[in-house]
Amino acid sequence: MLQAAKYKKLKITALVVCLLCVLSLGVAVAAAFLNTNRDTRPAPEKVESGLEKTNAYELLCEKGDYRYYFRDDRDIILIENKNTGYIWKTGVDIALPSEIEEAFDVVNSAKEDNDPSEIKDYADDLGISVADVKTIANTPKDSSFTNDRYGAYANSLLTVEYYTGSGKAMKTSRVSSASYDEDEGNSGLEAVDKEKGEYVLKCLFKIEKEDLGINVYITFGDDGNITYNIPYKEITGKAIDKICNIVITPFLGTSGGATLAYDKDEQDWVTLKGKEITPGYALIPDGSGALVRFEDNKTKFSDYKGKVYGEDPATQLTYYDSLGDTVPVKNPTMPVFGISHGDGTQAAFVAYADSGDEYMSINATPSSSGEGEVRYTYAYPSFKFNSEFYQVINQAGESYRKTQDEPNKFDISMTYQFLSGDGSDGKPAADYTGMAKAYRQHLIDNGTLTEKTADGNIPIRIDFLMSDSKKGVFSTQEVDVTTVDDVRSILDKILDDGISNINSGLIGWQSGGQTLAKPNSTKFSGSIGKKGAFESLMSDFNKKNVDISFSREFTTINEDMVSYYNNAAKHLNTRYLELDKSEVLPKNVPVTEYGYAAPKKTAQWIQDLYDDLGDLSPSFTIEGASNVLISTYNSDGAETTVSQAVKLYQDTIENITKKGTKVNLVNPNLYLWKYADRYLQSPVGTSQYVYETDTVPFLQMVLHGTMEVYAPYANFSFYSATDQLRMIDYNISPSFVLTKQPSYLLASTTSSDYYSTEFEQYEELIQNIYKVVNEPLSQVAGYNWDGRKVLQDGVIENSYSKDGSQKSIVINYTDEDVTVGNTTVAAMSAKVIEGGVK
Repeated sequence: MLQAAKYKKLKITALVVCLLCVLSLGVAVAAAFLNTNRDTRPAPEKVESGLEKTNAYELLCEKGDYRYYFRDDRDIILIENKNTGYIWKTGVDIALPSEIEEAFDVVNSAKEDNDPSEIKDYADDLGISVADVKTIANTPKDSSFTNDRYGAYANSLLTVEYYTGSGKAMKTSRVSSASYDEDEGNSGLEAVDKEKGEYVLKCLFKIEKEDLGINVYITFGDDGNITYNIPYKEITGKAIDKICNIVITPFLGTSGGATLAYDKDEQDWVTLKGKEITPGYALIPDGSGALVRFEDNKTKFSDYKGKVYGEDPATQLTYYDSLGDTVPVKNPTMPVFGISHGDGTQAAFVAYADSGDEYMSINATPSSSGEGEVRYTYAYPSFKFNSEFYQVINQAGESYRKTQDEPNKFDISMTYQFLSGDGSDGKPAADYTGMAKAYRQHLIDNGTLTEKTADGNIPIRIDFLMSDSKKGVFSTQEVDVTTVDDVRSILDKILDDGISNINSGLIGWQSGGQTLAKPNSTKFSGSIGKKGAFESLMSDFNKKNVDISFSREFTTINEDMVSYYNNAAKHLNTRYLELDKSEVLPKNVPVTEYGYAAPKKTAQWIQDLYDDLGDLSPSFTIEGASNVLISTYNSDGAETTVSQAVKLYQDTIENITKKGTKVNLVNPNLYLWKYADRYLQSPVGTSQYVYETDTVPFLQMVLHGTMEVYAPYANFSFYSATDQLRMIDYNISPSFVLTKQPSYLLASTTSSDYYSTEFEQYEELIQNIYKVVNEPLSQVAGYNWDGRKVLQDGVIENSYSKDGSQKSIVINYTDEDVTVGNTTVAAMSAKVIEGGVK
């Protein structure tokens, strides 16, 4: 009986083993690398330029490797690379529906009447040839632009979106420089200095019977770039108050489309034929960088609209907002986008703003093959001159819709730099890496970025959350989770573990914590440590080359923290801004209603706190003011515009750097990069829009070698093997936020989102992550990041160089070993290849 039972047990065990083998084989098959939009796919296919240069284009000038032409009737600039022959056009270059219909009728009438003079007379009236009339008559319509207004938009260099009506009837319309109706507007290009490549496009629009004049100064540069300058002083006319947005060349580099040919039986243009889709993509600055590949989408997606530096709460439709439990989108921190055609070695451009960026949005529309939809993928900039909002008129909250009393006053400067080649000649390649390289060099040239030397081990950021407040029986109660002594003990342990290149920020160090302490308060919490204890801590660790700084959020405020009078920002309707966080915070936290500090107060508080405590630490950490750009209004209009807020923050932080103090900024916007020594919490992903096909380290490539750049906190779900490889791939340093006590103690505070911070749980992980990331990255410290290539799905090569030395880091995200040249890179690992990949 026992033997039978034993035999039965052996059979069951064998069966289980067999099942496990089958399952493991199934896992191995299923584990083949599958690209998602969090990854980067291999480069697109090669492309042949499908655009033609007809006699309708007049040569403007030749500059460097490019020729520039203009088509006056459609306001289109044609850009031709003299070396490759590749052609770009600033518009779709289509005949308007009414032009096609008129030419069609004239040609058919002449045929029926057997009178060719009808065509000649029509051609003479338009100033074109008889052949041109016949060509237009036989031209299919574009299925995406079935009315003249939209067709003019598709061709034009400049479009004005403007408000019409008032109150509930308010809506937006548009008029374009290549207007289909001379009563709506007209434009003309004039040479300013032809030899220098300088021209001006003079536009005159009629908007609801009021004039609007706009002069666009166009400069064709020697290195393959076009710059558009629109001085505010040269936007004239009464209709200026109606401008919503100014849009520049929305269809430059577009891909897709379809035509409607004439059907004799139907006697209409109904025969649909799709155009060939150009292999390529648009780059948008969503998070670290996203690609939107040109595809024939069957589904209609919402447009991407990235407000550069984030939406200004003071100019939104209402003065109040609330946070939901959805993942917030990532705001562009830089005013740049681009388009690449082909396999990354052929043709691309990168476009960026040097003026007007505070009011800029970057827009991208994925194609849709649905009936009546735009079948093109295109990307473009727009600049906001006026906002609509609800003006509250009584205590009951009744309101009506209106626009600003005065438009935003700013100049626009927008540059398009054209790229070609694979980068082997040292010039930027025609892909997103070349866009990053070109933009980085531009920012170095204009002083925004400065190259810095680096060598040795990479740094690590170790932040500490010290305290916050929760509700008590009769008042609020401070919750202490890390003391000064705890910080000292933890940092000593990390040093003992062999990690020496450390910098640290102290969060919630003030009495009341981050939630209740006034931003410029220097009142220390005795239970955490008095001022002397902080002084000793920072001094002692400075001798160990460990930089510890005070960290503070300066923008988000509440009425338990500070009086709103003379401190809080106001909406266009002069109400204090309100932000309700009740949906994302625990029910029993002390504060759920927030506002925003006025920019002048933010700047003052930063300066105050630095003046009082700046000499204690070699660095200073700023959050909030680093990435929240806001204006404020009173009954007289703008008290501080976003442009003025930028200047306030720049001047304040520059004062800190002049004292020799390093500045640590949390996810800072571009206008503060000049002053940043450390870029904290850099994004390593995107907002995950469905139409985003790839994620790329565009931001990190732009910043490389100009400041230290850190990953998001690893202990908040950024610690997996894939995440560690991502740090290597994106060349960023790890960071952690820690507490001594368990994080559940913070459950009733506004810091409850710091859900896993206890050092005891992370000591080993800190060592492991640092070792994995430091091993390859320390070998390319101080090297130029030359390029990034997808060798196959899930296998990335980053190429580096320094003083003639070449190195590559190959990152293998797959579950199988891969051989690159003569080198084997193990599954889920990274390897440095001396001399680069051959």
